[in-house]
Amino acid sequence: PSRTQSADLAISSGTTQTRSIGATFSNQYSYLDRYIVNLGVRMDGSSRFGPAYRYGYFPSLSTRYRLSGEPFMQKFDKWLDDLSIRLSYGISGNAPRKDYTFYNVYSDFDWGYLGQAAVYPANMELKKLRWETITGQNLGFNLIMFKNRVSLDVEVYQNRTKNLFFQGLQISSFTGFNSVDMNVGTMDNQGLEIGLNTTPYKSKDLQIDFNFNIAQNQNIIREISPFYPTEKGNITANGQYKTFMQVNNPFGSFYGFRYKGVYKDLDATIARGTDGQPIIGPNGQTVYMRFNYPTASYIFQPGDAMYEDVNHDGNINYMDVVYLGNSNPNFSGGFGASATYKGNLKITAFFNYRYGYEVVNQTKMTTTNMYGYDNQSTAVLRRWRQEGDVTDIPRALFGSGYNWLGSDRYVEDASFLRFRTLTVRYTFNRNVAAKLGIRNLSGYVTVENLYTWTKYTGQDPEVTLRGSDPFRVATDQSMTPPSKTFTIGLTGSF
Repeated sequence: PSRTQSADLAISSGTTQTRSIGATFSNQYSYLDRYIVNLGVRMDGSSRFGPAYRYGYFPSLSTRYRLSGEPFMQKFDKWLDDLSIRLSYGISGNAPRKDYTFYNVYSDFDWGYLGQAAVYPANMELKKLRWETITGQNLGFNLIMFKNRVSLDVEVYQNRTKNLFFQGLQISSFTGFNSVDMNVGTMDNQGLEIGLNTTPYKSKDLQIDFNFNIAQNQNIIREISPFYPTEKGNITANGQYKTFMQVNNPFGSFYGFRYKGVYKDLDATIARGTDGQPIIGPNGQTVYMRFNYPTASYIFQPGDAMYEDVNHDGNINYMDVVYLGNSNPNFSGGFGASATYKGNLKITAFFNYRYGYEVVNQTKMTTTNMYGYDNQSTAVLRRWRQEGDVTDIPRALFGSGYNWLGSDRYVEDASFLRFRTLTVRYTFNRNVAAKLGIRNLSGYVTVENLYTWTKYTGQDPEVTLRGSDPFRVATDQSMTPPSKTFTIGLTGSF
């Protein structure tokens, strides 16, 4: 008999122990229902820290001032229901995921020499690892008017994460370790949210409601450890974009080349200076456009992709990289309306949107690069084939060339407006339900994802950032778009 042994079949067990303690204090004070103050303090202790930073103290304070309750505001009582100002401040903390990281643990090799086994330090002693703290600040306004027919809520917030915790940060191996868990910096999450709910029309038989919300959010690095990587992407390789982490700039920005079309003939590949005249070599020879000279020294040929030579030196390289977009929408939100007739028939519609949102259409990239054996789009049928052809699709180059570098050729504005849902519901009169022996009865029809207005050429403009990589950008790989769904239902209760 024989048996296959592998790591997947191994049986093992382990035991760890974690201790944590906590204590909280909170108090609320209200005066004349106009001045409201909430005060809280929390203390936490965790055995996952070294002795010096084991305990964290996290205070919080929130206040509300109901301006509409002041005597001098009574003259507005006919139309003003509530006007409040809210201000809050609070700190919370996060502990590491692993136990015993503040100990320097030793392990032995699974082999020996001359009957002797060697030991080595298995982890770095992390005595100065600190609590990751999130400091939240919020300023809000509430306005309610015309007997609750208009309600406006405005929020301005900033959440600052200090001692940002990163697990497995790569470091130079001269220390004897390849990675370390450490606090790497400070990051702000900040933005604005506005919500509006209204009832613009109301009568005995008909009521119409309308709601709208809009939000803007940014993640910005304020401080970063010198050990943390600040850039990603090889701009001289096909299909890659450059991303940077820059202090005081939002996440999600990416960089690449500007795509200018296709070199139609040999004359178009001549390098030209800032004056538009051909660049002449030291011996009077004609200079043609190159890519990444002297590392690659590729000379562009007729039919190749043309990229903008920003500094007019005849060489397409990192000096010609420009800002192409940001994968965080400028604004996002939704709006909708509902109409109710005699309390029986109700029609509800909802739309959502994003505005100012750049996406890398990777599907377009992979189906037009003509670089390998993958299926290609019908767009390649208009590719460059002979000198003089004017087209936006370069020639086919199997496994070579630089015809699909990271450029604005594949970057699109994915702003959209989507008709998300439409529901028609009818509630039968109680006497009809009573005849059927039930308390209430209603039927409805719902349609989801009716239509999307967008200039984006991919399958679905609602592309999301996936993963936890801080250098990630919104990339469309033609995931299954939301389907149009029709639902018919009948509900009742006994």
